[in-house]
Amino acid sequence: MSLSKQQVIDSSKELKANYLISGLTSSDIKTALGLNPEELEETLSIGPSSHPEMVWRLRDYMEDSIKASGKEPHPYSVLITNIWYKYK
Repeated sequence: MSLSKQQVIDSSKELKANYLISGLTSSDIKTALGLNPEELEETLSIGPSSHPEMVWRLRDYMEDSIKASGKEPHPYSVLITNIWYKYK
């Protein structure tokens, strides 16, 4: 999946919003997904060295954590349904 520049900006804002809602720490994410703080920031920003599969894994992990805590995740405009990566 290839995103336009605006879609990257919007999706990054949505990921960061859900990171805040989730209450997860960078240590939580490192334990669960193996991302160090720099990789986490790169993935949240959907930067040039971020891996698309990790963007989806992070998105799903945060969404699952948010829902498990009884909260509502911020909606996504582009990252709606993962049909590209089979990691679950």
